[in-house]
Amino acid sequence: MIPADHETSLTSFAKSHLNGDTDHDYHILLKLEHSLRVYENAKAILAGENITGHIAELTTLASLFHDIGRFPQYTQYGTFKDAESINHGRLGVLTLRDQELPHGVSDNDRRLIRAAIGLHNVKEVRDSTHQPLATMTNIVRDADKIDIFSVILDHLDPEADSKPVVIHSLIEDPIKYSDEVYQTALAGKTGDYSLLRYSNDFIILLIGWLFVLNYTSSVQLVANRGLIEHAFAILPKDKKIQALKEKSHTFMRYNIERTP
Repeated sequence: MIPADHETSLTSFAKSHLNGDTDHDYHILLKLEHSLRVYENAKAILAGENITGHIAELTTLASLFHDIGRFPQYTQYGTFKDAESINHGRLGVLTLRDQELPHGVSDNDRRLIRAAIGLHNVKEVRDSTHQPLATMTNIVRDADKIDIFSVILDHLDPEADSKPVVIHSLIEDPIKYSDEVYQTALAGKTGDYSLLRYSNDFIILLIGWLFVLNYTSSVQLVANRGLIEHAFAILPKDKKIQALKEKSHTFMRYNIERTP
């Protein structure tokens, strides 16, 4: 697995964006902690899928640095909404290009890592994406989604002090949600951030991510952490939400039970 120097490198870069303002620094450190957890998620998925060797090393590096663009993004724009600032995946590619990575990562490996970073936040990865980039990207995307799921639920929990930047300044209403967001999730498709209006929309979008995870090990992590249960505990208890809940649990049972 990759040396700890890479974690030190990312941590140093992230903390160079701290400025002493409590709110600003909260969001910078939030993304640093997120990056480190995504790194751990990626390692868990790799282990669960028995993926080892050089591709595993590249994937863990890509997962660790996947959000390196978030630090300059927030520092410059004060938001994590790409539509109101800059695409953080593309910014991450440019940012990493200027960073010295420890232990002599080869030029070809750096290109693969940057490519995975650039693809980690696209709506869909093309089937034509070549290997090992496809595997790297899909694991990073799963690892990222799982932690975003947890972070957003924690910030939307009724007991939490929600941060508008983290929840994209959505309307916090305990009952309302958008039907288009709901129908997309029920169809098992990836939702569109531009359609989010209410905080419940964000939760429903996250639930929709369950159906597009690339690996059984990823579904297992979601199940083990109780993320689906947490999500539905926050959402209203109407018939439509109940139908989505039943579909989610059926999907998890099927994927986990068919694991050898």
